[in-house]
Amino acid sequence: MARTISEEHIGLAHLDELGRELTDRGYLTMIVTAGIPRLDVLNRTDPERHGTVLCERGAHEEERWFWWSWADRIAPVTDLRRAADLIDRFLSGAAG
Repeated sequence: MARTISEEHIGLAHLDELGRELTDRGYLTMIVTAGIPRLDVLNRTDPERHGTVLCERGAHEEERWFWWSWADRIAPVTDLRRAADLIDRFLSGAAG
């Protein structure tokens, strides 16, 4: 099923919220709208640590999730803090 404009706006709104949360934690974030909308996240203290986050549907039509660009789910958009915690953990190197 093709994306609609309203679906893209919903996804962008969720990515914007996540970006603000990660910016508050010291990350550099940028929403990219060319192609598939996404959030690029960069660890300011270790620029080699960066990632790209998408906002896509989950298994059910009404579910939306944050996903890594390599298709691993991060967390549902309804759990913004958990998503930010997991991204922070990964990009800070604490996950490894």
